Amino acid sequence: MKNFVGFFSFQRSLNILLVLNLVLFFSCKKEQKIPNCEEARKIAKSDFEKRKYIYYDYQYLTDDKSSNKEFAEILKKENINVIYKTKYPISDVIVPEEKIEESKKCYQIMMNYQLEAKFGNLFFDSARIESKKIHLQNLKIK
Repeated sequence: MKNFVGFFSFQRSLNILLVLNLVLFFSCKKEQKIPNCEEARKIAKSDFEKRKYIYYDYQYLTDDKSSNKEFAEILKKENINVIYKTKYPISDVIVPEEKIEESKKCYQIMMNYQLEAKFGNLFFDSARIESKKIHLQNLKIK
């Protein structure tokens, strides 16, 4: 009988420890704050000043993407990474659940604005034209 009672008090102690661990685990879990649009712009400016250049190239699903690799290689020479984003012909209305998307969009717009101010619109247009020429030359060689 003594062993039987000891077993239940040990089991009870384990249950209490388990509950305390679960409480600590869930109470310590911090919710990540999504930056608002202004904060996202400041982050983009800070990244730009640190020369963390990312150019966001928006393309529709039907756009020709055959020279994207060459375009990225041209921009890489200027330490610019490219991220291709798909444009969808839908509304830009943002519902509350999509706050992260609003924040990303503000960052992307500010980063592209900073890059275009530094390198000029002609740089990106010329890089796109050059990438298409290189792509066509590569096709002829094969």
